[in-house]
This record gives sequence, structure tokens and C-alpha cells, in this order.
Amino acid sequence: MSDEARHAADKATAADKPIVSGPIDEEALRTDRDATREQLGQTVSELTDKLDVKGRAEDKLQDATNAAREKATETVEAAAEKTARAKAAASRKTAETKAAVGKKAAATKQAATEKAGQSKESVTHLAAEAKDTTNRKAAEAKQVARELADKAEAATPEPVAERGRQAADVARKQPAAVAGAAVLAALIVWWILRRRQS
Repeated sequence: MSDEARHAADKATAADKPIVSGPIDEEALRTDRDATREQLGQTVSELTDKLDVKGRAEDKLQDATNAAREKATETVEAAAEKTARAKAAASRKTAETKAAVGKKAAATKQAATEKAGQSKESVTHLAAEAKDTTNRKAAEAKQVARELADKAEAATPEPVAERGRQAADVARKQPAAVAGAAVLAALIVWWILRRRQS
């Protein structure tokens, strides 16, 4: 080795050695050593964490699981809120529909009552007219029947005439039945005419 090379090596070795001026403080050296060890431990721990693929995957899985749980909780809460709003809207709509149906039923009932009153008056009036007409017709028919009976009696043999008198007696004894049949016939005719007009 040449002198120059030896001189350069001595310089390099001298550069590596700390320059100590004064007495060495052992406590400061220990503190410095402990701090260096702690830094080195942290560095090793960080490198280990970076190289621990399985551990990082588990951490990511745990993070994803937590995020999914939070999302599911939010979704359930949002669905519950939507359900509550829909239920409240349905209740309001049901109440509104019920009120509208009640109003419509009341109006229909009122109209039906008025129509029934009008129909009752109309039927009463028509029944009175029919009764008058029936009484008049019954009287006319009675007169005609009397006349025909008289004529038939004059031309009929005695046994047949006797039977006719018996039938006339029955009609005289029960004039209400004859009048009722006439009223019923008049009502049926009125109803048929009204149906044809509709």
C-alpha cells in the first residue's frame, strides 16, 4: 500500500470516529443508544407490518366488514323510515277515503229519502185517483151488471137465475173484495204504462 492510500484510509477511519472533546458522558450515550434502539424497533415493526400481507388483508377485511355493517344499518334505518312514512301516508289516505265515502253515503241517503218521499206522495196520489176511478167503474159495472142480470134473468130459466142471484148476493156482501181487485187491476195497468214510457 502506498503512502497516499494509507493516508486516505487513515482519514476515512478518522472520519468514522466521533470527535470527542472533553470527558465522555455515559448517561447521554445510554440515552442516545436507547432512543436509537426504539427507533430501530419502530422501523422493524413498520417493515414487518408492510411485509405482513395476511395481516393487512385481515385488516382490510375487517374494515370492509365494518363498512358493510354501517351501510346495512343505514339501509335498515332508511327502509324503516320509508315504511313509517308510507304507513302514515296510507293512514291519511284511508281516513280521507273514509270521510269521502261517509259524505257520499250521507248525500246518497238524503237523495234517497227525498226521492222516497216524492215517490210516496206520487203513489198516494195515484192510489187515490185509482180508487176513485175504480169506485166509479165499479158503480158503472154494477149498474151494467144489474141491467144485464135483469135481462139475463128474464131470459134465463129459473134454476140458472137462482144461481145468478146467489152470485150477486156474494158480490153484494163482499164489495171490498171486488173493489180491491179493481184497484189492483188499475195499479197494474198504471205500472205497465209507466214502464213503457221509461
